[in-house]
Amino acid sequence: MSKLDFDWLTPRKAKRTPVSFGSPWAQGALLPEESVSLIDQTGNIEPIQTKVNAYWPDGSVKWLLHSGVLDTRKSYKINKGQGIKINSVITAFQTVDGAVTVDSELLSCTIQKGEVLISSLLRKHTNQKSVSAKLTAFIENREEQHGLENIMIEKLIGYTEKITLEEKGPIRSVVKIEGKHEYVNHKNQIFPFVVRLYFYADSDEIKMVHSFVYDADCENDFLKGLAVEFDLQASGEMWNRHVGFSGDTGMFYEAVQPMYMEKKTHPAYERQQVHGQFVEIDPVSEGSFLENVRDNASWGNFRLHQGSCDHYSIEKKTRSGCAFIPAAQGNRSRGAVFFGDESVILSTAVKDFWQKCPRALEITDATEDNPTMTVWLWSKYAESFDFRSYDTNKHEFSYGGINNHPEGIANTNEIFIKMFDEMPGKNEIIDFADDVQTDSLLIADLSAYEDTKVFGTYWCEPKEEQYKNPAHEKAFIGFLEFYMREVEQRKWYGFWDYGDVMHTYDPVRHCWRYDVGGFAWQNTELCNTYVNWLAFLRTGDYNIYRFARAMSRHTSEVDIYHLGKYAMLGSRHNVRHWGCDSKEPRISMAGHHRFYYYLTGDDRIGDIMDFVKDADFAWKNLLIDKDGGTARTGPDWSSFVSNWMTRWERFRDVKYLDKIMSGLNSIKQAPNRLSSGSKFDYDSHTGYMHYIGEGNYQYHMVICFGGPEVWFELADLLEDEEFKDMLAQFGDYYAMTPEERKENSNGLFNESNDIAWGGVRFAIRMLAFAGYWYQNPSRMQQSIDMLNDKPAFNSNTPGKIDKEGNVVYTDVENQEYIRKIQEVEFVNTNGISQWSLNYIETVKLYELSGFNNIYSRE
Repeated sequence: MSKLDFDWLTPRKAKRTPVSFGSPWAQGALLPEESVSLIDQTGNIEPIQTKVNAYWPDGSVKWLLHSGVLDTRKSYKINKGQGIKINSVITAFQTVDGAVTVDSELLSCTIQKGEVLISSLLRKHTNQKSVSAKLTAFIENREEQHGLENIMIEKLIGYTEKITLEEKGPIRSVVKIEGKHEYVNHKNQIFPFVVRLYFYADSDEIKMVHSFVYDADCENDFLKGLAVEFDLQASGEMWNRHVGFSGDTGMFYEAVQPMYMEKKTHPAYERQQVHGQFVEIDPVSEGSFLENVRDNASWGNFRLHQGSCDHYSIEKKTRSGCAFIPAAQGNRSRGAVFFGDESVILSTAVKDFWQKCPRALEITDATEDNPTMTVWLWSKYAESFDFRSYDTNKHEFSYGGINNHPEGIANTNEIFIKMFDEMPGKNEIIDFADDVQTDSLLIADLSAYEDTKVFGTYWCEPKEEQYKNPAHEKAFIGFLEFYMREVEQRKWYGFWDYGDVMHTYDPVRHCWRYDVGGFAWQNTELCNTYVNWLAFLRTGDYNIYRFARAMSRHTSEVDIYHLGKYAMLGSRHNVRHWGCDSKEPRISMAGHHRFYYYLTGDDRIGDIMDFVKDADFAWKNLLIDKDGGTARTGPDWSSFVSNWMTRWERFRDVKYLDKIMSGLNSIKQAPNRLSSGSKFDYDSHTGYMHYIGEGNYQYHMVICFGGPEVWFELADLLEDEEFKDMLAQFGDYYAMTPEERKENSNGLFNESNDIAWGGVRFAIRMLAFAGYWYQNPSRMQQSIDMLNDKPAFNSNTPGKIDKEGNVVYTDVENQEYIRKIQEVEFVNTNGISQWSLNYIETVKLYELSGFNNIYSRE
């Protein structure tokens, strides 16, 4: 494959936009030293900046990341061959004290260590003054005495300790800023942060990716506020100082000092208010009008508070010591704030603004020389967030126990900064807000991801009609659409929750078991992350992409420990995302996030995937206190392999390939290889898996946390035929009767442990692999038949569908729930996730097997 076709994932309002996107390459198709060029639909070569993001085992390129500022009305091709000479450039350099300066044709920015995140940000070729920025946070401490609650709120300021210039042009420059928030009394530092700033040549936009880690005392330290503050310089008349917030459809847009007159509307008022432009008032010819305007109140403080996913309020006040008055109410703000006057014209916008409520946007001191624009990622005007457990008692039958430990979880948000060269008018600000809420991304023709095999072989839709099952395909997409509907129907939004779905449905209460132990939030349990991304790669549907992207962002941050005693591990499903007693590598494994990383080049995801590469050490240390440090082939070893495979392909780090091979080769020596037992003694230094004899069998646990997906792809990468045979043997054992298993295992599998194979519904794709590998039609028939099993409660089948594959919705009587809803009988997330993966991979294996007429025997 020497060329790839690309188109925009979704329409954009801006005619040209900064974009970074990944391109997939088949093994051997492109060498690292070879160049590529980007050609638009008219044949013009566009300048792009390119780097290698992953390699094949032979050292050829697997993934490239391209960056440019491109025309959103055009489609593109990437060809092998020399690109165009880049004329418009961005430069960046770092001084010995660590400070970084980024300079482009349009912007200049300086970042230094200390209490200011951005020391200076300037829009060039204008008379505007520079902007600076800092990070702030607020902690609320509560103390109860004599039945009364005493509350103390303390402020923290972000302190930059390390600056890394990760990319320095010629089209994109990336600056990574690391530090901690420090109490204003300097008593302590908490809340480590990582902020990346992305600059593009020929663009007046800057993308900020803000990540912070909660590392305080959850019993006492509640999150009261988290913000980025932009310090501005202002000048000129109050009526020429403009403030705006994006609303549901349009804008709240006002001058600090309105130009209202009692008996008539002056033309200048329309230019100012409707068109968003500066105006002049002639003191001689328009003296009475000037007197009237200057008599109007000047409003120095404005704020929009998105308190919930369905409501925001806008308020304003004149000055300190005066009251806020209500200005407007709305539902879902698109998350942009604007300030423009003679010294600065600036807008910032937050991605997923209302979805990750409570948020707020604020302009303060607009009547002074130094106003502040504040982006509240957690609104100071909301109730502080309480990290404590939902209960202090453990509940034996609620699945999972309680170990409420939020210390080490994180949250990442994206802020976009746009510096205008002149007053833009409301429509341009609205367009900017709309673009921030969508995704700037070029996606290859979907066949490229399949043909290049960059995510393996067995997930693609069959090409030949005889191997397709339209009803199953409709059900697969229908169940995914069900969850996207549930996000809205159940309001699964919020700073810590957005991107997750729930585990188990309660048909009696007509709600999910949000309050029952391990049956509430799903986290990454049973790999619904894989389902989302594979569905996107098969359909290209933007709504599925948004759903998958939100889940990747949530599960890689909130469900993983980024520091502390559980660092590199994740927390299993629970009422609180971090509340489960089990802290495991299967939750944090890199495989959940590779799709998003390679499609977008998201550096934060890249950091997290690399961070967990040594999760086996964390797991071993944790287990030493429990059972001596054994590891299950899955989901423990399979998760380690996912991390190592990602490290190896991204950095060609053979140390992690060696650990893969050590474990794989040692498992091959066990009596029944991968099927010999789920637990092995594990050496985290060498990766060696030592067979410990007949023991504890949990085969459904081996299969349902990404094991097949990791192993199928790895076996192809290694071109390891014995590994594939091990997988087929494993699937074959699942399909056997107890008597057949006992005979084929020389008695290893017998009446004492045969219950371990009871999780066969999780293993449908393993049966299909056995049928494919051994060319056994009866095994393939078993797997196809199991996809058709009728749903039932607690059977790990998906929800109810009709004969055509349509998901069957039932109306719930209005008085049975708080509002009108629809539900699906037998629905459960584990069942849907595993059925979906089983369906995706089974039908492809069916096609690869070459068998005929299996569907006709249903």
